[in-house]
Amino acid sequence: MLQIYFIRHGQTEWNTQGMMQGRNNSPLTQEGRNQAKKLGEYLKNEEFDVIYSSPLGRAMETTELILGDSKKEILPIDEFKEIAMGKVEGIPKEEFKLTYPEEYYNFWHDGAKYDPAAYQGESYEEVLDRAKKGLDKLSNLHSNGKIMVVTHGVMLKAICNVVLEKGISEFTKQPVPENTSVTVINYKDGHFEIEKFSMTDHLK
Repeated sequence: MLQIYFIRHGQTEWNTQGMMQGRNNSPLTQEGRNQAKKLGEYLKNEEFDVIYSSPLGRAMETTELILGDSKKEILPIDEFKEIAMGKVEGIPKEEFKLTYPEEYYNFWHDGAKYDPAAYQGESYEEVLDRAKKGLDKLSNLHSNGKIMVVTHGVMLKAICNVVLEKGISEFTKQPVPENTSVTVINYKDGHFEIEKFSMTDHLK
């Protein structure tokens, strides 16, 4: 059996300011750094065969803080980058709502109708396709063992959507995992299954 620990990055400056993130990076807050260090302490006795991270800065920084003094190599995995939001990245959510009201509504409430072409964003179909490719990549590379993947909120929604076979109509109804939460997904006999979702025991 392959066991995958999917982790959302720590809290960022833009998370606290209500800004749209996407591919643009925002540094971790002090709270975000503390979250990652606490998770590192919580996971210190877990033996991971391979460590993957989205190449975006906030994910890489989170991974480095989780690993602490460990010299383990971090492998970037492009498939698990965050959704690309195009020209609305780095602007307040309210500005997004005022400038693109229909797209804003569908982004949060109707994934099947969400069309970000006006600001060169990535559709939910594209994100789900990327999530599936990433899961297939991991299952092809690793038949068993335990691996870590540090990624992002919308991407984690996509990963869970693919595993649960929910489809795009259910996408916006799914919860976003907490910052530095752990979602454990197992792969066995050709099937993925969620064992734990958005676990934050390390923050209690």
